[in-house]
Amino acid sequence: MSAGASGLPFDAYAVLGVSPSATSDEIHHAYRMLARRFHPDADRTDPGAAGRFAEITAAYDILVDVDRRRSYDLRRAAVAGPRAARVAPGPTGNTAVRGPAARPPVRRNTPLIAPEPRHEDTHDEFGLLVFLAKVVIGVVIVIVLAALLLAFRPPPPCRADTPVNAPCTPTATPP
Repeated sequence: MSAGASGLPFDAYAVLGVSPSATSDEIHHAYRMLARRFHPDADRTDPGAAGRFAEITAAYDILVDVDRRRSYDLRRAAVAGPRAARVAPGPTGNTAVRGPAARPPVRRNTPLIAPEPRHEDTHDEFGLLVFLAKVVIGVVIVIVLAALLLAFRPPPPCRADTPVNAPCTPTATPP
């Protein structure tokens, strides 16, 4: 067991990877998982496995007994303060999860229940109808103006080959 920065031999919560508010079932589950992973018989090639397994077992012995856990919590709070669980990394050395550089958990602001549709989302069909009505009105105006221009344009000048009944503008002939 290595001496921690807080004055206690080690941080039992960080060794097992549980929070100080963990239940006895959570502590037991964490111990079983770590003991299976770091047991010296599981990996005979790792020389530090026996030391890690001893540290895991010592942490479990402290936290599984109610009286020993209460006295450990009192000593831990007196020596290191309320955030002592974040001081030491776990047995795997993972300081991204535990340790001073660990970030607090991300809280998302998205609710679990789908929000009511926004007011402007419900008027998409209405907006499309208004747009189409404006386009139709614009096309009708263009057609009416074209018809008026064609109806009131001056007729072409009369020529010698113009038929008798065709509209034409007579031109003045010089005397």
